[in-house]
Amino acid sequence: MTVTRTRSDRRRLAVSAVIGHFVVIAGAALLREPTLWFAVGLMGPGLVLCVGTAAVLRKAVGRPGSAAGDLDERELLLRDRAHYSAFQGICVLMVVDLAYGLYAAGQPDAGSLLAAMTAALLVFGTSLPALWLAWKLPDDDPEDFEGVAPA
Repeated sequence: MTVTRTRSDRRRLAVSAVIGHFVVIAGAALLREPTLWFAVGLMGPGLVLCVGTAAVLRKAVGRPGSAAGDLDERELLLRDRAHYSAFQGICVLMVVDLAYGLYAAGQPDAGSLLAAMTAALLVFGTSLPALWLAWKLPDDDPEDFEGVAPA
């Protein structure tokens, strides 16, 4: 698999991943009796899209989760910024989850509804560092890859 090194390709993958996450979140919101099979039908392709593009993105943005010993100063700074921004995003997602939990409290089978939404938002939150890096990283310098065979 060839890993993309341009900002526009990474951003296209990031948008695809976000669309997949929103489809999964919509499926989790509809996960109740009259629309149960529709919700499951949404969540399956949505999970494939968001997890698949997130895996490609993690490869495309480098090593956002690598140990500090493997990274130089610039990569450490980018990793720390990505994780800080992702932490803020996860805080927002948990406020959304809290609001949904308050709504779902009056519904039958509220525990299952809240568990599905929490899982969908958690999957979204785990991909936020890679999404942030995909959006912010500049294009790689082609001179860095002269004489290197593609992986």
